[in-house]
Amino acid sequence: METVKTKDNIKKQLNGFWQGFVSLLKDVSLLIRTNFKTVSLYIVICGILLLILSVFNKNFLIAMILKTNHASYISQNNLKELLSSPATILLLVIYFIIETMLSLFEISGLLHAYSMAQTGRKTNLLSMFAAGMRSCQKTLKPKNWLIIPFLFILLPLTKVLTLSGSTFKLAIPGFVQQKIDYTQSLSFLNAFVYVLVLLMMVVYIFAINYFILQKGDFLKSCRNSRILGKGHYPEIFFTMALLTLCLNFVINSISSVVIINLRELVSFFQKNVGILSKSAQIGIYAYVLRQILKGFIGPAINNAAITVLFYRYIDEKELLGTIAPETFKVRESTKKKMIALLTAILLFITVNMAYISVKNSYLMDPVERPLVCAHRGDNVHAPENTLPAFELAAKENLEWIELDVHQTADGVIICNHDADIGRVTGKNLTICNHTYAELNRYTLGDWMPGDYSDVHLPTLKEVLLLAKEYDMNVQVELKGHKDDIGFEENVLKVINECGMHDQVMIISLEAARVMRIKELDPDITCAFCMFMAMGHIEDIEFSDNVSIEEKNITPELVHDLHEKGKKVFCWTVDEEENLQYLASCGVDVIGTDNPLMVSSALDKVDYAGGWNRAFHILMKLIADMDR
Repeated sequence: METVKTKDNIKKQLNGFWQGFVSLLKDVSLLIRTNFKTVSLYIVICGILLLILSVFNKNFLIAMILKTNHASYISQNNLKELLSSPATILLLVIYFIIETMLSLFEISGLLHAYSMAQTGRKTNLLSMFAAGMRSCQKTLKPKNWLIIPFLFILLPLTKVLTLSGSTFKLAIPGFVQQKIDYTQSLSFLNAFVYVLVLLMMVVYIFAINYFILQKGDFLKSCRNSRILGKGHYPEIFFTMALLTLCLNFVINSISSVVIINLRELVSFFQKNVGILSKSAQIGIYAYVLRQILKGFIGPAINNAAITVLFYRYIDEKELLGTIAPETFKVRESTKKKMIALLTAILLFITVNMAYISVKNSYLMDPVERPLVCAHRGDNVHAPENTLPAFELAAKENLEWIELDVHQTADGVIICNHDADIGRVTGKNLTICNHTYAELNRYTLGDWMPGDYSDVHLPTLKEVLLLAKEYDMNVQVELKGHKDDIGFEENVLKVINECGMHDQVMIISLEAARVMRIKELDPDITCAFCMFMAMGHIEDIEFSDNVSIEEKNITPELVHDLHEKGKKVFCWTVDEEENLQYLASCGVDVIGTDNPLMVSSALDKVDYAGGWNRAFHILMKLIADMDR
């Protein structure tokens, strides 16, 4: 009997939730329809205007950090020193405040419009701008600065609730994400933090509503949000989760249908298929359209949904007592004022676009096909950093291979990525504390399909002789231990003994190691390996070329390096969708774990200059808006 009652209760709760969700969708639709033209125009203006301001703000921040610290570039080599500078800390605080204000400006205008619609009233563009300005003024007060981590950490980490197209996006470098994925404890911690952030979002989901609509500070807004949501947390969580799924499904479906049909239309009218007609690029263009729609539709619907829930839960007496009168104030809107406002915005956008076009005129030039470098060999089809992996790369006619080197206790230079051999052999032995003979007892290919049961750690000499036989170039990344004696000297000795001096480029994440190599042999080619690259990278004197993590690649950075005669190597590219962008930026060599895939994909890439090249770069930037 109790089981039947329990089932009936669950069924009743589910029916209640579905009815509430359907009601929410109807209310959201009503809020958006009430001021549809005004809201649409506001979102378009904010989307373009705030994007330009955000880019300017970021570039200005980097320029000022470099100037105040008398530095020419930012990398992992000097990051700690720069971040500890009082001037940098002050600049970062100012930067975060400005970025928060840009996001709040858009959110505030939308919440004003939806609050007006909640009472059945119309608003105008001037009133939405005024609401945005009021929130910006409140943010300047130090007691409200807690809203900065809320907008810059909590919301971006959820990756579900887009409230503003200008909200800062957290991008985890590829090698860091790879480390998280490969390490069980880090994967668990990452999942735990993500769930914790989601729960915090549910508890404080109305904090922004209160902050924008009431007179109090952000801390009071958080308390009010916690009180208002109490007893409704499960409903809020599942409502927003379901709304996000529905929104993504609809946007993805629309994007795919539009792009596929556009491809068919272009193919029908043109004998020579155009940019959009390449089947290999349908995915990226569909994703770009998805991002554009998400950037405009997402904030509109998400803010409306939170507004509906906010007014659904809040008591009418509390509403009258806490909501600032300015929230429902409509500014006088004349035709002249609107024309003046829109003209000023259009002029600002036009001037900036003209400046960007002139500054990036080099994008009209065609680019060459990048060379492919097998990162740790072809480690998709053979164990990483082993002779079989490098031999596979050679037989695939690749121009470059990349490997990592350490020094054993008896001075032998061997190939391995980590400081120990635990990940590849299961035996947790630190390389610098054991002789080559001790380490060579263990095999490292048992777990891969194929005949790799007798594969051992190769020496640098063995790999270089293999590369020499196949006429391949080699990137030798110096890992090593801080207490290694004569590490750089021994690496150079092996290179010269193999007669590979002119076919080797030595790289390292540690600037000191690269400088030591150049001190020992000024003629050997070196490249500083950077997972953070900002500023005037081309001014690094000790680096002949530069090796950069793919997320840091920009067309301007590549152009500046080429102007100084330096080549750009990027790593580690394992997604086909990134190749068109990297090629359009003009990189020279692409490092990858899957060289066969990259080589095949590069055959389909467009290397033309002109508007095609600019178009590909723009598409990638849009596609990465929420990454």
